[in-house]
Amino acid sequence: MRSERLLAVHGSVNLRELGGYATPDGRTIRWHKLLRSGDMSQITRYGESQLRRYGLKYDIDLRSPLEQDYAPDKIPAKTIFRSYPVYPVSETESEGDLPQSELAKRGAVEFDYQEPYLMMVLNAHSQLAFRCLFEDMLANDQPGDSLLFHCAAGKDRTGIAGFLILSALGVDYQSIRQDYLLTNVVYSAGDEQKLRKKLQDDQAAEFIKKMNASFNVFAEELDSAHQAVLDHYGSVTNYLREIFDLTPAKISQLQRIYLE
Repeated sequence: MRSERLLAVHGSVNLRELGGYATPDGRTIRWHKLLRSGDMSQITRYGESQLRRYGLKYDIDLRSPLEQDYAPDKIPAKTIFRSYPVYPVSETESEGDLPQSELAKRGAVEFDYQEPYLMMVLNAHSQLAFRCLFEDMLANDQPGDSLLFHCAAGKDRTGIAGFLILSALGVDYQSIRQDYLLTNVVYSAGDEQKLRKKLQDDQAAEFIKKMNASFNVFAEELDSAHQAVLDHYGSVTNYLREIFDLTPAKISQLQRIYLE
């Protein structure tokens, strides 16, 4: 498969590459290393073979176990599946692959579903899910292996994960915001093939900027989460270090794996 922003995987929903995004020091995210997506339950057999050829090693599911049971992911047989529910689950559900010892340390946590974006960056349960995601990112260090993270629509839980990941890799916030808003562009597109071609075009940056302007209001939730991180921790760097144990050495390791 070619290196393109919106991937043509059969049965996929909002499946996108994070490759090609630039950092202020002139590096870019490697293609074929990081993918973000919506629902993965409709992937066809051919789609699975496409993902296998893409080197999909990790599939990180940020949905609840109940959502996963209702619409299980369709992925290549050798892909490592992880269940890291971002939202606290009900007492009758499992916690997926989140470590029980860490959950016990955090105790009972409340989640304000009226302010989900704020809670995703400040709630201990959500923070643990994202910390586990970063641990798998650090383990995904072999050339040709890619990691995918997703929720149901590829917008909210996936959007916060994308914000955290791109921040750790050194991408500036405006670029992160632009990637977040691309979900709205994808879902509003009448013809995904035409959109895919426009995203490959030399004028892609201008097209994305124009399209995102019409969806700017939908970035307010991401902006509020970003501001909450700054208000509570002083900087995104401090937040990543304190909450996810992303020390300067680990940040450098992530950047060696995912940047070129």
